[in-house]
Amino acid sequence: MKNKIQSIYPQSVFCSSTAPILYIADFTERTDSNRKVEFHETVPLVPDSAAEMDCLVLENSSHLPIVCNIFDDNQFKDSDGHDLSHCECVLFPESEQKDISMAFVEIKDCKPKNISEYKDKVKTQIISTIQIFRDKGIIEKQRVYGIISFPRRNKLSFNQTIFDDATEYKKLHQKYKVRFIPTNSVSIIDEKKLMAKL
Repeated sequence: MKNKIQSIYPQSVFCSSTAPILYIADFTERTDSNRKVEFHETVPLVPDSAAEMDCLVLENSSHLPIVCNIFDDNQFKDSDGHDLSHCECVLFPESEQKDISMAFVEIKDCKPKNISEYKDKVKTQIISTIQIFRDKGIIEKQRVYGIISFPRRNKLSFNQTIFDDATEYKKLHQKYKVRFIPTNSVSIIDEKKLMAKL
């Protein structure tokens, strides 16, 4: 998978880890865009503070080798050279198997009261990125997840905040073949399955 991505986007940067717990943090707002989304094996600290940063937490109890590809702001372009909407990163197991799962992540480090402003945008960003990957032939028949994280919201799972009802979730799954997981904590079960922590 790494080679497929790199053959189309040669500037891609990858990090990987087998750590039992992984963290994805978005420093954009707190550093005035000097730092962006980062992948960590330990909880990073809030800039200029001793407090722990609010993160998307990935439990990897099987110690699977997980690869993270964080996207550059201007990585995806349309035929006229305009930037395409996209999410923050993609995660996948480092494996020779073809039927692995891929998780596209959109993380918003905003105040909980602002979640409603972003709820449609986060879904669109994930769907857009997945479509780019499908159009480029990077994704074929892999199981695809869309992880939506608002780490400053204390709840681990907040499905009702992102989807108006279960039918909206089902319609999006049928149309785009994406399993959305709105949560701040995910368990990596195996190379094919992820589950939100409740």
